[in-house]
Amino acid sequence: MIPISTATNAAGPPINTGKNPSYIAITPDGQTAYVSNQGSGTVTPIDVGTNTPGTPIPVGASPGPIAIAP
Repeated sequence: MIPISTATNAAGPPINTGKNPSYIAITPDGQTAYVSNQGSGTVTPIDVGTNTPGTPIPVGASPGPIAIAP
């Protein structure tokens, strides 16, 4: 996954997620993005401030869109 700076519209270094990242949801506080990895059956949390991926969360085959709930 390639992050894009909203300040400069420049691409940053790739963020390591699972295979075939397909959907992204961002928490209301803007601190964490969750990426659905259809090819690896996981969701990867990413710290938006540092672009650091967390431990992938196993969710089963071909995860789809993500919804964030309080």
